[in-house]
Amino acid sequence: MFCVVLLFGCSPQSPSLASWQLVGNGAYGADLSVQGDLAAVSGDPEGVVVWDLKTQAPRYRLQMNVAPPDQAALTRGGYKPDERLPAQPLPVTLTRFSENGAYLVTADQTRLALWRTADGENLGYWQAGSYSGAPRVDQPGTSQVHSLRDVAVSNGGNFIAFARADGVIVHLNRISGRRLEFLGHSEKVNSIAMSANGLYVLSGGNDHRAMLWNTQTGQVQRPFPAEGRVVLVALTQDGRYAFVEDADNNALIWDIRSGQVKTRLATKAKQELFTSARFSGDGKRLLTGGPGRQLILWNLESGQRLWQRQVGVAEDYRPRSAVVYATAFAKDRVYSVSSAGLLEAWPLEKTDE
Repeated sequence: MFCVVLLFGCSPQSPSLASWQLVGNGAYGADLSVQGDLAAVSGDPEGVVVWDLKTQAPRYRLQMNVAPPDQAALTRGGYKPDERLPAQPLPVTLTRFSENGAYLVTADQTRLALWRTADGENLGYWQAGSYSGAPRVDQPGTSQVHSLRDVAVSNGGNFIAFARADGVIVHLNRISGRRLEFLGHSEKVNSIAMSANGLYVLSGGNDHRAMLWNTQTGQVQRPFPAEGRVVLVALTQDGRYAFVEDADNNALIWDIRSGQVKTRLATKAKQELFTSARFSGDGKRLLTGGPGRQLILWNLESGQRLWQRQVGVAEDYRPRSAVVYATAFAKDRVYSVSSAGLLEAWPLEKTDE
């Protein structure tokens, strides 16, 4: 049973235009389409639910914990014959739309699945697996399945990328079955972003490194040095600029062509870290979300914040804090979705409070 509640002005600290309770007991993970017309949220007991924001209603529920129908499906999806689904369902913590919103990839700790958003049809399952090459000096004991850290899917749904806790990033061609393992990181990878055509991946990790690399060759096209652990990366829709944030509170917009810093965000707190970042279509603004219910709209010419909001939580929700999982731009508003299971719409321009 889905709860669809429309609230106006849900709290003095959350002057949103409207709010929808997408799942009842909080969300494990969520994403919003670039166009701001779809939301995917993972909760318990709902599972993964895809919402149509235009009709303000759920489209369908996705079942990650249902086994593929036959061994052929397991093989197509990247499973080995001796691999099985876990005895106990794992929560889906990662949901990512393709840039055009046509595809959605979902993942728990060890498995991922691809879906077509038009009708919710499953297009394949994959295991995270372990490094298939020689043992890595920095990661001894690679026989276990490494947990997934982030995922991405291309516009056509043909290319999927996923980052693992052992520092390996895997790029899959769903049609040909080609699999490239990128070994450019020596420590845990925290965030990845893939170009719309699937030919480039931007990645960042605990090794104080962010880099843009070619998915066909595995060669690094542009390194982005960082002072601390890289916690979040993002790309503009045209692939011209990259956002890189590290744990030392450096939030930078890089010009990929020149390799120079275009803008440094004027962050205030020493530990003002973000959990999500989305560029506007014209690349002039950035909408970030963070822990502590933080939502900030940035001007990328000046690096200054245009406004700051605090996302809402339901009256009976505990804890009273929430993490902003995803943001999106629409014509005259922006959206946020948080770990409280709330989707909120906000005025794009600053208004008097």
